[in-house]
Formats: sequence, structure tokens, C-alpha cells
Amino acid sequence: MVDWFILVGYLAVAMTAWCLDGIAHSTAAQARLERFVAMDRRNAVVEPAAAERLGPLELGLLADTSRARAKQGAVAGLVASGALHRAPSDGLPGPQRWVAHHPLPEHANDLEGEIWRAAAPRSSAYAYGPTGHYLWDLPSGGRCLSAVERQLVREGYLRRSSLPVPDEQRGRGWWSTAAAAAAVPVVVLLIFDHAWIRAVSALLVGAVTVAVASNPGGMHRERTLPILTAQGEMVLQQARERFADLNPAIRPALTAYDPRTVAMAVALFGSQAVRHVDERILDDWYAPVTYVDGPGD
Repeated sequence: MVDWFILVGYLAVAMTAWCLDGIAHSTAAQARLERFVAMDRRNAVVEPAAAERLGPLELGLLADTSRARAKQGAVAGLVASGALHRAPSDGLPGPQRWVAHHPLPEHANDLEGEIWRAAAPRSSAYAYGPTGHYLWDLPSGGRCLSAVERQLVREGYLRRSSLPVPDEQRGRGWWSTAAAAAAVPVVVLLIFDHAWIRAVSALLVGAVTVAVASNPGGMHRERTLPILTAQGEMVLQQARERFADLNPAIRPALTAYDPRTVAMAVALFGSQAVRHVDERILDDWYAPVTYVDGPGD
């Protein structure tokens, strides 16, 4: 029975050491990331008119790297221009379809053109089924937004995703090192007591502890650099100040946007600007979640 207490006690010590080293490694990695971001912000410089060179697609990607805002801006711009309409209700509750009717506006960007063509009514030869498309089924502009992202990376406004923190050195886990060293007397004691299985188990725990000591961050997600650079933050702030009149928070509710400025308003100020154009866009944006009961439920 004493042998079991020794083994369980050593396992508890080893696991505590793993946790302490993991916390220490995570704290140090976060500190390195914060230092890098602070230095990046101190050294960042942008031209006074840099924001004016970027369009709504570029600024939308800077404000929301998931690309959702760029698509929302394109849809809202088409709705404000009258080129995209909500189709007549199909009589079912929930999100409704949208359809393109009027010509594509001359000021439309590449993503707006892609969405407009996808939402256009089917030709008479294939006119069957419901009219229009759900918003989540309309294209998200993968190809054109990828090109915009590459341009922003070249100009220093974005980084490639999953870049590690520079100068990150792999430190040794000292708590795990001490716990690994403690495995030697534990194993010797168990061998002298002829507790062979417990001795082998303690040896395995010690081996794992040595591995953890060599790489204390292996059990934790490594820190990566933010996709938006300090230059990107500065040019985004510059654009919000330059186009402050598009901010729906200070815009009278009954004052409509110029259709040519809608995509920019959404890029800079998000869903509030979308609601200023047409609240039904956000009502119909996401596919409803369907729950299906399994057998026997």
C-alpha cells in the first residue's frame, strides 16, 4: 500500500510541475507578444493621406479580417443603389431570399459585381424554383479579397496568419526538471521494495516529465502575431476620422447614405451602418440553425 502512495504522490508532484511550467511559459510568451506589439506601434508610420488611397474592400478587411464585413458592405451598397431587393415572401418564417433586378451601378466594386451577378434572376430557359438567393449563399469574393489581402500584406497593413512571435526562445521548465530529478530516488525506492510495476510506472512518469521540461509550451497553444499590424491600426483610425460623417452613431436616423458611400460606411462602422441602410439585411444574414432529434429522442 505504501508503494501506491509513493507512486501517486510522485505523479501528483509531476503533474503540478507540468502545470507550473505551462503557466510560466504562457505568461512569458504573452509578455513577449505584448512587447512586440508595443514596439510595432511605437515604430509605425503612415502617410497623412494613406486612408484616402484605400477603398472599402481594403478597409473592410482591416476592420474585420474574417471578410464578413467586406461582404456586408457589398450587399448593403447594392441594396442602397436599388440593385438588390428582398424577394417576395415565400410564406415561411425566417430569413428571406434576395434578388438583383436593376443594372449594376457604375461605382460598384469587384465584390459587388460578383454578388450582383450571382443574385441575378435565372434566365427563362432555367426559370424554375423560388426566386432569389439567401444572403449566406451569395459569393464572399474569395478570389478578389485574397488579392486585396496580398496587397495589404505587401503594403504592411496586414500580416500573414499564424506568424510566430519573433525571438521566441524555448526555455527549460525548471519545475519539471526538478520533478524529473526526483524520479530517480522514487524509482530506486520502489525497486528496493520489489514493486516492479510501480517502479516502471514512476520511470515512465519521469520520462514524460523530462519531455515536458524540454518543451514546457508543448501542451499550450503557441502565441501568434495579430494579423492587423500597427500600420493597419493607424490607417484604419485615420479613415474613421476622415469619414466621420458616415458614422451612424452621429448620423440622423432619417438621413440616408449616398449609395456610393455605403460600402465605406459599413467597412468602417460595421453592422450599425448596415442597419442604417436596411435592417432586413442582418435579419436575413445567417442561415437558421436546425436541430434534428436523434433516434429515441
